[in-house]
Amino acid sequence: MSASTPQRTSLRQGLRQAPKVNQPFVPDTAPARQKHTHNFASPQPPHSPHSNLNPAANPNSAHFSVDSWEGKGQTQLPLSVREVYTPGNRPSFFGGFRRAKPPRQPDFYDPYFPLNFLDVPRMDHIYKRAHYGLQSGIPSEVDFALYHLVQISNQRWDKFKFEGFPLLAETLMRKALEITYVISGVNWEHQYDPRMPTDRVTALNSLHGTRNILDKIKQLPKTYATDHLETEEFAHHMRNIKEASLVLRNMVLLQENAIYVSRYASGLLRDFLVILINVPNDPRFNEVKNDALDIAEEVTKFMRTDAQDPLWTSLVECLNSGDRAHIMRAIWALSHFSTALDDSDANRALESLPKPTLQQMYYNLLMTYDKEILSGTLDIWYQYTLSPDNIETLMDVINLPLVFVPRLVALLTYEGRVNKTETVLQEEKVAPAPSEIPCVPPELLEKLMELSEPERSSQWLRCCFVEDPECEITQIALWQAYQNRFGDSRVPGAGVLPAAEFIKNVSNTFTNAQAQVINGPGTATKFIIKGIRPLETAYTFGGFPYLYCRWNDNSKPSQMCQRAFSSPNDLRHHVFADHMRLEAEETPGQFKLDAAETPIHTCQWDNCTRFKASGPSTNTAMVAGHVSSHLPEDRPADAQPPSTKRAVLQERIVRKWYYMDTPVNEKGEPFGAAYKAALILRNIARGLPNRQATAHGDLSWKKTCFITQRARIVDLWDRNRALRKELTELIMLIEKDDDY
Repeated sequence: MSASTPQRTSLRQGLRQAPKVNQPFVPDTAPARQKHTHNFASPQPPHSPHSNLNPAANPNSAHFSVDSWEGKGQTQLPLSVREVYTPGNRPSFFGGFRRAKPPRQPDFYDPYFPLNFLDVPRMDHIYKRAHYGLQSGIPSEVDFALYHLVQISNQRWDKFKFEGFPLLAETLMRKALEITYVISGVNWEHQYDPRMPTDRVTALNSLHGTRNILDKIKQLPKTYATDHLETEEFAHHMRNIKEASLVLRNMVLLQENAIYVSRYASGLLRDFLVILINVPNDPRFNEVKNDALDIAEEVTKFMRTDAQDPLWTSLVECLNSGDRAHIMRAIWALSHFSTALDDSDANRALESLPKPTLQQMYYNLLMTYDKEILSGTLDIWYQYTLSPDNIETLMDVINLPLVFVPRLVALLTYEGRVNKTETVLQEEKVAPAPSEIPCVPPELLEKLMELSEPERSSQWLRCCFVEDPECEITQIALWQAYQNRFGDSRVPGAGVLPAAEFIKNVSNTFTNAQAQVINGPGTATKFIIKGIRPLETAYTFGGFPYLYCRWNDNSKPSQMCQRAFSSPNDLRHHVFADHMRLEAEETPGQFKLDAAETPIHTCQWDNCTRFKASGPSTNTAMVAGHVSSHLPEDRPADAQPPSTKRAVLQERIVRKWYYMDTPVNEKGEPFGAAYKAALILRNIARGLPNRQATAHGDLSWKKTCFITQRARIVDLWDRNRALRKELTELIMLIEKDDDY
């Protein structure tokens, strides 16, 4: 033990000591291997690479002793080092070996696993999984398939096509046809071999369609419970049926799917639609019926029909339904029938519309508050009136002159908006702005001198100027007028603002007045105030113009009196008392009108010529009455200040046109109920028979139907610019070979 103790002590001394308490740790950055210069005696030959090592410390030596190892006497030896790639020093080398964390794998057998959690690479798998699961017939697989097909058809309906999944459309329709089992406890038998008989009630000709399917539906019993108490089996079965019909409805919204199912499964499709449209009127089956009507709207445009077509008959019966959704969808399906086919004889069923249906379609024209039903009904009427034979049939059902045609004419303004167009025939001319700034009467000047600046200059501007956006005045003229009025130092309280402050005060007084600099031709520069003009006469503080006396003074033949007064009463008193020398009575405003002894009374108001030829008169009352005609009338106590607008020298003459334009699209083409009504009227005028109307003497049917509406149609042609082309054709058809 004593021999080993020094060795352990030397080893411990070579270790790194633990830091003291609360002393920061400083790492040792010295190299791990150090060179030693100790010369140890070595028994090995000089050529040995370990000749400088202690034999006791050399592991290859026969005198090696573990206890003699201190780790200090070893010299650093050259080593052959090879670089090893690791993810730390060569991340790019290991980039190809990295693999992303695998995503969570969904349980595809869980029918309620949401579709949006499925990975994109798995989509093909789930498509096929749902397809095959639906065909398997296993209840759990069917639930799984229908659940996910609903989500797929709702979210990715534009890429989910029947042509990629054979028999998917047929399987969905067969699943939806199980509603007959729910209602009657009967399953349909699908026959695709034309040689096999289909006389049995439950047999369907799924290849071409079952013509007597309506009779077979009537023969089936109704075994479902009507107490609205559903068993779990009933609810589960109905859910599968609704999901199947919903998937079909979503998928046929894509036109390629609608063409596919109407071409390659036409027989089964017809029977499928007829059976689902004719389900009992029960709220539990309403959703299925709505889906069937939606499907019919999309596929009937690619299908032929005739008067005995069970699908056409079923859709016509829906027009009498009490459910608006059924009526609306049936109208759309009927109006779309065979519209995508080039064959003109593809739809021959309109000729056999029963009379009650025609009457119901006329009643739909009265539903102006239901735009969709009105527009859809007009679509059917347009197709119906294309045939002259149908028009003759219509004449026996509905009174065209008194009922049908007036209603269509009334619809020519449906959704019309009143528009006004103006054409200026003569522009308005107003009197030019006064060129001189009005003088301030002594009475006004006295009131202005009582004010201090800048209020005095503001009040003077209000009394002598007014805002006018079309006028302007030079700054120098305005400044000189202001300086001349208030710059006389001999007048007590006189004094003016500096020019810059005065111009600034003009903008403060009139909010729309602006000081501007106009660079004229050459080097001329003009400083103006834009937005104000001088008044014809000075105004009082209350906004009324001062009234000037226009009496010619005899002492100054070439000059007028020019005294100003703020009210008509003061002016009247001045003229009668100071110029006519009439004696005032005790009643204010009254003067004595006794005849004068000598002819002294005459009228000298503004060069009046009334008494120039006859000379002065002694009739005081007559002369005073004549002078009163020149004077303004008395002003009421509650009178409002007059307008300061310039006098109108020439009135503005405008011709206005009021239109009732119906809707047009971005290209300016008409659309809507009014446009359809015009087309129907044109069809009627074109297809009416030429035979005479026996009930109306020698008038033809065309005159009988349109004679009372012609003036209204011409007026609408003038007011409704959107329908002028169609109404022009209608008027030409009405007047063809007829004289009105």
